[in-house]
Amino acid sequence: MQAAAGNVEFTSMDTTGGHPQAIRWPTAGEVIANGSNRYVVGRLLGRGGYGAAYAVTDQWDNSLVLKVLVPRGQSYEQVRNGWEREISSLLTLRHPNITYVYDAFELAYTFHIVVERCRGSLTDLFAIPNYDGYQWLYPIARCVLQGIGYMHDNGYVHKDIHLRNVFWTYLRNELLPSNSQSVSFKIGDLGISRLETDIDIYRPTVPWMYAPEAIDPSAFGPAGHLTDLYNVGLVLLAVALGYEPSLTREQIVGGVPAQMANQLRPPFNTAIARALTPFTQARTQSAFEFWCDLIAATNSG
Repeated sequence: MQAAAGNVEFTSMDTTGGHPQAIRWPTAGEVIANGSNRYVVGRLLGRGGYGAAYAVTDQWDNSLVLKVLVPRGQSYEQVRNGWEREISSLLTLRHPNITYVYDAFELAYTFHIVVERCRGSLTDLFAIPNYDGYQWLYPIARCVLQGIGYMHDNGYVHKDIHLRNVFWTYLRNELLPSNSQSVSFKIGDLGISRLETDIDIYRPTVPWMYAPEAIDPSAFGPAGHLTDLYNVGLVLLAVALGYEPSLTREQIVGGVPAQMANQLRPPFNTAIARALTPFTQARTQSAFEFWCDLIAATNSG
């Protein structure tokens, strides 16, 4: 791929198999239309291998994110299949604790998805003055486990839950829209979700969040919905600690995360340690069971 002037670049892929197609990135202030929907483009939020994400506002004054997926190193059909898969997951998994999709469309050799815009990820919490992770554990666990439970009930697994795709956001107060103080937590990045029956192998994007079965399924059991629960356990462990642990593969298969969880303050230690059990058959078996473990531990603590 060779960059061109301004916000236009070329990709080596096109639908005809002939010449590279020019892809034009959105610019701040531009209006992008899809049917009756109008999106005013704001600042660039980030770029990655998939494309880029922009802050946008629609005609209803909703704060949204426009994800622009570009075909790089793949055929147009491959990128379209990934785009359609993410849309299918997002449209199927509509839940208050899962990021909401507003729109999806294809435009000028790029694929667009419009989703709700959250305020930040869980990593933002660590910078709060006098941060106390234990105060955040229950609200985060309740939201995330509800969303994960809904996914699992519909036959999906996320495959890659981590601190940067669990988001926090303010809930809009329609009477005082500029003064919303209610906070909720939502799961994002559903584009990599799969039906559990279609799971082949896990390749988490955050190395320290590998589950033991992702490293050695023959020893620890098959990857599946229980891997999501393990990842939620790691998220809650990090929230309690107030930082991201650095774990090697040897430490992961050796059960170090569960050992770290056992050192947490009661009553959280036992519930989180059980979710981090290396062997899947001995692990917490459902999202609701995980929540019940937390509640039971509280009531007995």
